[in-house]
Amino acid sequence: MITYRRLKLYEKGRFAEVDRSERITEAYRQKGRDLETDDVDWVVPRWSLQEILKEWDAFLKEGCLLWGAFDGDLLVGFCGFRPNIAPDTGQFTLLHVSKGYRRRGIGRQLAEMVIDHVREQKIPGLYVTATPTRGTVDFYRSLGFRPTDKPLPKLLEMEPDDIHMRMEFQSA
Repeated sequence: MITYRRLKLYEKGRFAEVDRSERITEAYRQKGRDLETDDVDWVVPRWSLQEILKEWDAFLKEGCLLWGAFDGDLLVGFCGFRPNIAPDTGQFTLLHVSKGYRRRGIGRQLAEMVIDHVREQKIPGLYVTATPTRGTVDFYRSLGFRPTDKPLPKLLEMEPDDIHMRMEFQSA
């Protein structure tokens, strides 16, 4: 049985338990709000703890919140949220589910935890820079994210090949 809970920042070393490896055959390119597909042959390897800490240490110190999915004591998925990436906008910072656990609804459950948090905090917008793989982008679109033709400059500079997407929330 998969259980879910908020993670503490000191648990970031556990990210290495998640096997992100996969082979990618289709990817998107963004042109404003439009997406074009390309055939690709990318191999994404497992990552090392050093890669994880180097990549995420800085933004984890910026108030990022984390959620995890567990099979027993094994971390099999995680996601994060960074508040105030821009006025009235938070960032869905990351989402990974282990190779053997994909397509079981774990990613959707983790994403809904971030979306619920954004709604509870009454944050009007949520931004994501999605890895341009077809599966990843289609997943975010199924949640309600849409490509934006107004990417945040800071994030576009950091992730120029990613698909920049937004989700807007209605004010109550």
